[in-house]
Amino acid sequence: MRLAELQRLMRRTLLDGGRDPALPALLADPPEQRERRLAVYRNNVCHALASVLDAAFPVVRQLVGAECFTATALAFVAEQPPRQPALYEYGGDFPAFLARFRPLVELPWLADVARLEWARNEALFAAERESLTPARLAAVPAAELTDLRLQPHPSARWLESPWPIHATWDAHQPGGGPLEAVDLERAESVLVWRQSGSVRQRLLSDGEFALLAALAANRPLAAAAASAAERDSAFDFSVALARFLNEALLVCATG
Repeated sequence: MRLAELQRLMRRTLLDGGRDPALPALLADPPEQRERRLAVYRNNVCHALASVLDAAFPVVRQLVGAECFTATALAFVAEQPPRQPALYEYGGDFPAFLARFRPLVELPWLADVARLEWARNEALFAAERESLTPARLAAVPAAELTDLRLQPHPSARWLESPWPIHATWDAHQPGGGPLEAVDLERAESVLVWRQSGSVRQRLLSDGEFALLAALAANRPLAAAAASAAERDSAFDFSVALARFLNEALLVCATG
């Protein structure tokens, strides 16, 4: 049997629930022990993948408790095993799974907290790009500023939620705010990005959210600013732009 075929067979047996007799036949153990040995290996693999989810979603784990989280993670692993060889990419579908997982239906905000945690994971591993500095922007001729196209840094993620996902996340951090003070009726927009090698996170105003979305859509700077002002009457473009620059959040558009 070729290596690639053996690997596919192992995957079907360990992750996809396959029971191909070809694999047990390759084992040197006595026939009556082969299925038991494979079951042990399958269990170890599934729990290792659950540990990957545990590392990516620590706040979700705190919210539902360790035992519940492990059971939920194992259900996810059984339904959606890894499709890519990089374990840091595993878990992107977990928030959507939580949103439809019947045992947790009474926690409707849980999926959005998971979305926030996955955004932090993506920000950590996103590609690097040289950020636009205030000095470089100041060197752009004034006549070109209107049509200038900027983009959010590749690590940037911005999320809208009808739930207080940032406050909930913060309440589960060392030195964070009290959980009792979290207002479950409060909607929040959150920015996540990487700066100087560390993942950062803060609340976004409606105007800032609209500005980032417009820049990501490759709209010229003036049009992006107008879009933000249209959504948020209190939006101050110069203040938001200065803040984004200081946060190393913007890059020059390519192409």
